[in-house]
Amino acid sequence: MDTFSDLPDALVRDLLAKAIPVAQNVESRLRALRSRKDSLRDAARNKGLVRRKADLDVPREPSVAGIDGSYQIHRLTSLDLCAAAAVAVQGTVKEERNKHWPEPYHRIWVEGIPHDEDTTGLLRATMVSMELELAALAPHDVVLLDGSFASLVIYVNQGLNSISSSGVAQLREELTRRWNHGPLFAQIIRALTTDRIAAVPKYTSRTELAQNVAPDLQQDVDDKTLATLMLDPGEYTTPLPMAHGEPYHLSQKYCTKEENAQLDNAMRDVRVLYFRPYGWLPALRLELPGSSANSQTRLSIVLEGIQRQFFSPAVIEPYPLFLADRMVKSLGAGVAVVEQAVVQHVAGSNVDIETTMLCLQNYRTEGGRGGTR
Repeated sequence: MDTFSDLPDALVRDLLAKAIPVAQNVESRLRALRSRKDSLRDAARNKGLVRRKADLDVPREPSVAGIDGSYQIHRLTSLDLCAAAAVAVQGTVKEERNKHWPEPYHRIWVEGIPHDEDTTGLLRATMVSMELELAALAPHDVVLLDGSFASLVIYVNQGLNSISSSGVAQLREELTRRWNHGPLFAQIIRALTTDRIAAVPKYTSRTELAQNVAPDLQQDVDDKTLATLMLDPGEYTTPLPMAHGEPYHLSQKYCTKEENAQLDNAMRDVRVLYFRPYGWLPALRLELPGSSANSQTRLSIVLEGIQRQFFSPAVIEPYPLFLADRMVKSLGAGVAVVEQAVVQHVAGSNVDIETTMLCLQNYRTEGGRGGTR
């Protein structure tokens, strides 16, 4: 089989021998969880943690947009070919909205830069800044960000911390420009306080729900699994405070103590809920600013907007996020084309082609969030 063509025969035999034991272990864990489904659901309902979307009044069909980003680092012998991009996609909506949505619906940065250990942090923070810029410009009723609010803040902080230590002038200048002219801090605070933005992480190990329903399961099951198990289609969980450890902050070189206190307070106001629109979907984790989670009207608009973005079992995330994710995953292929163009241009203008090609050889590939190469 082509699947195993590059593996030693003995390794393949050992690998396949593990399949049944692993399957048995997984089946045992799922069986144990299913056996507690009724008791977990009862416990959640007794604590008022299970609600029905049908009980919410929906004033109208909301307009929805999804935003996702990606970064790429193609490591060549003598430099790194780097790119960061973000894309905004409008969801399905029957009514035409007479709202101005400025084009282009994407942001991109591409450059060849010297090797540097801080490149990833700077590039990822630049990507996040692009996502937040697009979110600020989208006029839709509901704007969905791929990933969690916590990751957004952490990535920006890592990038800011790298500005002073990095030797890569191009990336330093780009992130500094975005920090000053966004301004990026204001965009972060807006995302955490507006009633139009929701963060939708695909993966989570958080256990805010388990802490309230079944503390004994915290080490064994994450909240997404627990919510999928106990929620019926059309149900959602009562918004809960997001788990909060150390205070959230950004580099003190760029934020005052008062600004960091504002950031931490905004993060503490974020609420988490799980929503299962249909039986063929696992529960979705939604992170909402308090202005949305604490308003029945806004909460109904968010849930209605998200539910309308599911129309096929082939799509297991809101449709505009699904499309944005597919688009940014293609960034690696696009950067590969740029890489080929760079090699051809440089080789064509140099006499010593052999040395030139050695300097531009791609000896290692790495991919960031949203796509790999």
